[in-house]
Amino acid sequence: MKLLKKVWKTVTKIASYKIYMWVIVLIAAGGIIFYRYSANQNKIKLADSSQSYSMVKYIEETNETVFLNVGIEKVDTLSNATKVLGITIPYSQKKAMIILNYAAKLGIKKAVSVTKTKENSFEIKIPKFEVIGVELDSKQPYKLYNKSGELLSGSTKEVDTGKAVTSSLTSKNQKQYLKQYSHMIKKSAENYYKTLFKSAYPDVKLTFIYEN
Repeated sequence: MKLLKKVWKTVTKIASYKIYMWVIVLIAAGGIIFYRYSANQNKIKLADSSQSYSMVKYIEETNETVFLNVGIEKVDTLSNATKVLGITIPYSQKKAMIILNYAAKLGIKKAVSVTKTKENSFEIKIPKFEVIGVELDSKQPYKLYNKSGELLSGSTKEVDTGKAVTSSLTSKNQKQYLKQYSHMIKKSAENYYKTLFKSAYPDVKLTFIYEN
């Protein structure tokens, strides 16, 4: 009888131990599943809660009118080289060639002055033509055409193509087109105001004066 009791106690202990182990395993598995689920939920929440912020810095009324868009394809070759004590190290040059496609917008930034000279006749004084701005091509505004480095260019700083693009697109760099296409800008301006006035005065006569 004593032997049976001992055997029963041993069996009970083993069974209790196994149950205890299974409980631990289940708790651990549940913890891992819960952790992974929570991590995934946090990732989803972070993705869903991504936000961008913008701030209006100023609102300004303008009288800008674009009379001409000049489509431009510009190729820039840029380079950097390593210098030591002001001396360029031979074969240390890095080069990049970029192609820009954009439109230079030419027109006026101030309001025109209109004076009625007689019946159905007006004098229109047009301010000096200016570069209104630039607009990048919607399909292919910028392309890195080529990039290369010479034998000893490993430590040479990479060419800043972004800075070159920004520099090329400044209004200052487009002023050459004001002179080059001045005749076309004037023609476009005159057609614009003739169409505008003829909607109210079919027999209108316009005289144009341009500021220099």
